[in-house]
Amino acid sequence: MVENWVLRFTDASLIACLDAAKNFASSGDDWHNHVIKPGCVHNPKPGQYILIIENNTTGEILGHVSEESPVETEKEIVRLRHGDDIIGGVPAKMPIGSEPEILKRARWLNGKDIDWHHHMMMPSCVLNPRPGKWLITLESSLSESIYEYETDEEPRLVLSEIEALFFNHESGSK
Repeated sequence: MVENWVLRFTDASLIACLDAAKNFASSGDDWHNHVIKPGCVHNPKPGQYILIIENNTTGEILGHVSEESPVETEKEIVRLRHGDDIIGGVPAKMPIGSEPEILKRARWLNGKDIDWHHHMMMPSCVLNPRPGKWLITLESSLSESIYEYETDEEPRLVLSEIEALFFNHESGSK
């Protein structure tokens, strides 16, 4: 089980977070984002969304708190961080029989139209309970169980599929 996070950030507008992501991407900094949904066990502001932009090069962490989902801005930020192929197209699929449980769970949840979300924690993420490892977690409204996928290498195939599943579910197209 992933430990509960202590989330500290500088309040910023949604535009300021997007601009920061663009600046971090163009400067080559080590950075990434998180979206903390209202029901997330890690959310210190229940009922609200928190978009986080974390720069591990500078230590800067910006956050935008809102009652509205920042899903469209999040898509732009994910593309900045991981490239255009991570969402919007057909995700790369893991070879049959080698899919981690986290992907099987995400597919099952989408098929049942159950709300879920995930967190991708890079090795240098201040929220990562396993520094030096790549960690993807999945949480759903169905149970308190959190699925985890940990690896030493960037999990591009798993991330590609889980992002596609997540954004398809968020936009209402299964």
